[in-house]
Amino acid sequence: MKSHPGGDRLRVAALQAGLSGSAAGDLPYVLERCAQERIDLLVLPECYFGGMPADRPAAETVAIAPPYASLLAALADAPAATTVVAGFTERPADGRLHSSAAIVRKGRLVGAISRKLFPREPVFSPGDDLPLHRHGEHAFGVVICYDCNFIEPSRLLALAGARILACPLNNDLPVDVTRRWLSRSRSAFVARAVENDCWVITADVAGTAPGREGIGATLVVAPDGRVVAESDRSAAPALVVAEIVVSGDSMLGRWDVRRNPAIFDRWRRSQEP
Repeated sequence: MKSHPGGDRLRVAALQAGLSGSAAGDLPYVLERCAQERIDLLVLPECYFGGMPADRPAAETVAIAPPYASLLAALADAPAATTVVAGFTERPADGRLHSSAAIVRKGRLVGAISRKLFPREPVFSPGDDLPLHRHGEHAFGVVICYDCNFIEPSRLLALAGARILACPLNNDLPVDVTRRWLSRSRSAFVARAVENDCWVITADVAGTAPGREGIGATLVVAPDGRVVAESDRSAAPALVVAEIVVSGDSMLGRWDVRRNPAIFDRWRRSQEP
């Protein structure tokens, strides 16, 4: 990792996969590229392993339970220096199903599993935590797909110290919905970056199927809102690579609403039932 005035450089990558999620076909190419590009942090789409399940029987078929042996085996060839954010369907010990992301490095699970907080898919149960993860000295959080439309998950992670938000997505939607959400999705990622003064890395799905289309919103967004790298939204698989400079200093302290008691009290009252 090279030092840079005001921060450290990281090489990051985000995979844009096909609609079905195709880890078996894409993964060797992706991991080889990560080795060539000396990637520090790789973000894979939501439910990349097994694809997005259409119903509970499908979810049960692809769900991975602790100790996540098949997931870790699939990522065994990842470069030792690369931290992978891997989206999959999870079935923990309580039997519920989650859209989750595991953090994997050197073939091992690193830290807690991140789970989608606001699943729109009936098969998934909501998560109840926002674990903070690290690549070396750099803290990052995971915000999964629909959760990116809410202010709170990203802000809470940023307040906990995250300077990067990794966002596994799976925007496989009816064509009319895709077209309506194209601009909204991109704008949401820019908003999360700017309002939290952090980098946002998204990994989506792309392509078409009868009546369906992937948004293909695979981006790297800087804290000032610049999109510094993005995919052709129709390409899959496609690996978006960028070098980012991560600063330890955040502007969040300057944006603390508590500095004005009248505004803070009004905000607090607006959150009451």
